[in-house]
Amino acid sequence: MGKKIKSMLGLGVSMLHALFLIIVTLVYLSLPFTLDDEVVLIQVTAAVKNKLLKQKRKPDRDRFMFVNVSWDKQLIDRIDTNGIPLGNQAITNRESLAKLLNVFNQKPDNHKFLLIDVNFLDPSPHDAALQKEFLKIKNCVMSYHKDAKGKPVYPIIKGPLGLSDMIVDDEEKDLVLKYHLIQGDSLKTTPLLMYETIHGKKYEKGFLFDKIGDSRIFNSFVLDHPVDNFDVFKNNEYNYYYINELLFFPPEVIQEFAKDRIVIVGDFEDQDIHNTIYGKTPGPIVLVNAFLALEYGDNIISPYFLLLLFIAFTLISYKALTVRDPVTVFVEKKFAGYNFVVEMTVDVTFYLVYFGLISIISYVFFQIHLTILFLSFYMNFLEMGIVALDKRKKEKKEKKLAAANKEPKNSRGDDEEESADLSEKEK
Repeated sequence: MGKKIKSMLGLGVSMLHALFLIIVTLVYLSLPFTLDDEVVLIQVTAAVKNKLLKQKRKPDRDRFMFVNVSWDKQLIDRIDTNGIPLGNQAITNRESLAKLLNVFNQKPDNHKFLLIDVNFLDPSPHDAALQKEFLKIKNCVMSYHKDAKGKPVYPIIKGPLGLSDMIVDDEEKDLVLKYHLIQGDSLKTTPLLMYETIHGKKYEKGFLFDKIGDSRIFNSFVLDHPVDNFDVFKNNEYNYYYINELLFFPPEVIQEFAKDRIVIVGDFEDQDIHNTIYGKTPGPIVLVNAFLALEYGDNIISPYFLLLLFIAFTLISYKALTVRDPVTVFVEKKFAGYNFVVEMTVDVTFYLVYFGLISIISYVFFQIHLTILFLSFYMNFLEMGIVALDKRKKEKKEKKLAAANKEPKNSRGDDEEESADLSEKEK
């Protein structure tokens, strides 16, 4: 009966510890960075799911229209801080952009949404014409960026703005891994603004998690890439045009191309290129994939996801908090030279494999990668601490038992000495 109560108590403590681990995991997943060694697991699991298992979620190819402005340039004067011309610099041809927007403005409700992912920082002769079109355009957002100190740098063209910065998670690899919906405490990113406009749901800031509509979400999440370079440039699965070629068509044809579509105008081949787990990826495609992640609910904190964590963390907590757990007993039987080094190696490996499997399950079903290194080493040190405390407790118990065994002997010795003294006195 006592053993059963002890087992139930251990299960209860394991469940409480599982709740603690869930809170820690949610806090960690909400952070804007990922440990470098986690990247390998993320790349492997993404490759297994999308390539090996063929579970890549491709959007409807007719939903998007991509317009490339990489090679449509114009030269403007390069001015130093004193206003003195230094030479020329190439910028995106704003005359072409003004013409394209004019076509869209002829039928304002024709397109679903329009993203102009172009940075308008320096003046050009065609800014007035472009500004005129931006003042009339509907369902549109224009990109802006932050400087090195994190301060927003707004474009000279006025219009609805969205932050389109990519935060590098791995400086050494210059890798963009996570996408961050809110940056600089309150700056909404372009994909979030697109989602809010198209679906009519508003973002709300929270503590452990944020909300969009009624759904609890992570602000930072590992970005999947349903749209990739291969599908856009090699397979030609999407409506993809160079802007100077597109403008050769009559306005009616361009409007038919854009009808009910999300139009993405940006640099797909030149400057705006980022390193991702799928290789070099244009910035506009990264923004599209972040928008799709919101639509797919990749960053939603599902009750089923929490249930998975609770069950997985309860089981592993019971293993760590139980001194003579089945894994340890099995290892002792298998390894003749069982010692501290063998135990630690096996335990660390076991935790890495266990959390790796849970992370794969989490990604396959919920699109959420777990941090296995942090959890693995934490659980290993926790188990080592429990074992050390148990060993110390046993040593104290043995000392007390040894001391208790000595006391009767001393008592009998003292009684014998007192009896001998009395006998001497009687004599």
